[in-house]
Amino acid sequence: MNERRLARLQEQIKERLAQLLQREIADPKLGLVTITRVELDSEFTVCKAYWSVLAPTSIGEQKAKKDSEGVLQRARGLLQREVGRGLHTRTIPRLEFVHDVGIAGAIRINKLLQELNHQDPKPGDQPAGGEPSAGPGDGSTPPPTGGA
Repeated sequence: MNERRLARLQEQIKERLAQLLQREIADPKLGLVTITRVELDSEFTVCKAYWSVLAPTSIGEQKAKKDSEGVLQRARGLLQREVGRGLHTRTIPRLEFVHDVGIAGAIRINKLLQELNHQDPKPGDQPAGGEPSAGPGDGSTPPPTGGA
């Protein structure tokens, strides 16, 4: 299969799903869902739509994830049919929704890095011994000699 065509179809499906979720699905349990990426197999039989949901707290995130996942599963048939209408392919791929844990992991890592950044001493601070640490050019190592 032509990789450019596959990439174009994946982007087309992603955009159409985002439009449908925003405009057509009127379920209050559906949170702020974002379609992060779409993977379409080369035979156009399965289309995996990766999604994430935005919630203000980690507890709220779990509830929002569970609620949104239920809404997506119930609306899968409608979404698959509507996406299929816009595709110019012989078959309509089976739509599967997969929660994208990459976004949540990236947020978690970012928080950990921020915490570590606040704990680290600032550049120029002296170690507990009161003397600056040894660095290059301080005479602690002899300079390389040239010659045989």
